[in-house]
Amino acid sequence: MADDTTIRQKIKDRLSNLGNQTEESQIISARQIISEIETINSRAAFALVQNRIQEKNSYRQLLNTLSRVAAILFIPLLMASIWILSRQLDSNSSQHYALQEITSPSGIRSQVLLPDGTKVWLNAESTLKFQVPFQGENRNVDLQGEAFFDVVKDQGKPFVVQTGKVKIKVLGTRFNCKSYAEDENVQVALEEGKIALNIAGSSGSSEKILHPGEFAVVGKSNLQATITSEEIDKYIAWHTGKLVFSNSPMSEVAQMLERWYGIDVVVRDQEIMNYRFTTTFENESLFQVIELLGLSSPIRIRYVQATLGKDNKSKTRSQIIITKK
Repeated sequence: MADDTTIRQKIKDRLSNLGNQTEESQIISARQIISEIETINSRAAFALVQNRIQEKNSYRQLLNTLSRVAAILFIPLLMASIWILSRQLDSNSSQHYALQEITSPSGIRSQVLLPDGTKVWLNAESTLKFQVPFQGENRNVDLQGEAFFDVVKDQGKPFVVQTGKVKIKVLGTRFNCKSYAEDENVQVALEEGKIALNIAGSSGSSEKILHPGEFAVVGKSNLQATITSEEIDKYIAWHTGKLVFSNSPMSEVAQMLERWYGIDVVVRDQEIMNYRFTTTFENESLFQVIELLGLSSPIRIRYVQATLGKDNKSKTRSQIIITKK
């Protein structure tokens, strides 16, 4: 074991030189200081104190001796710890108002917990953006795609979902919002609570209030809203793992299958596009869905496996090809 006096002197020398080093070197020195502190012979230090007590039975002398020993052990560790802690705080402060972006790719559904405790289920091919922590008077999020929100109630800070020119303002509620880039409209289904639906038009903004069990459709081109009362389970069931078709045309079925399973759907006969489907799938595999759809309608479905290019990099998506029986 190295001499304690030598180690102490090396520690003091490193501390005096910290200010002249680069940021990376200071961190390395701090770690070395902590490492070397551990090599100090604590037994020898304690023996030194005992000897001083025996030699000089003075309370003041004892206090001074203990203070010097404590200073040797504590100050370098304190300074090194403060330095490392300040580095962490600086790192955290630079991310204090970070913009977070969560994307759920094709074939994947994910769940997100927001800074306020709000739960969000993000459907496939959807993106949610928000700041951490929430800033300003509102809890603002930006949505492209589809999401189900279970919003934590906060009377003093409304929760606001922005999707295009439609703004959904709530305090605490459960609702679904669907607004993919290729969709012609924005759809909002309210399960619990109350929603203020704000629509920004050329002549100003208008506001519609939704109540539980109501379904709103807002045209992206004309910004006109239609609100109906109906069974909304078919719009929100996806977040519980259910794929619901309720008198759905083949075009809608194909689009939902593409997103749900991350595949391409090819319909070879235009007449099939007029077919409508009413059924519910719960956590079934793609092959189970294909089989059941084929049994319940006059269509034939063929599965084509994804292929890998000769460069071993490019890859096609799996396909299901639909034809008439």
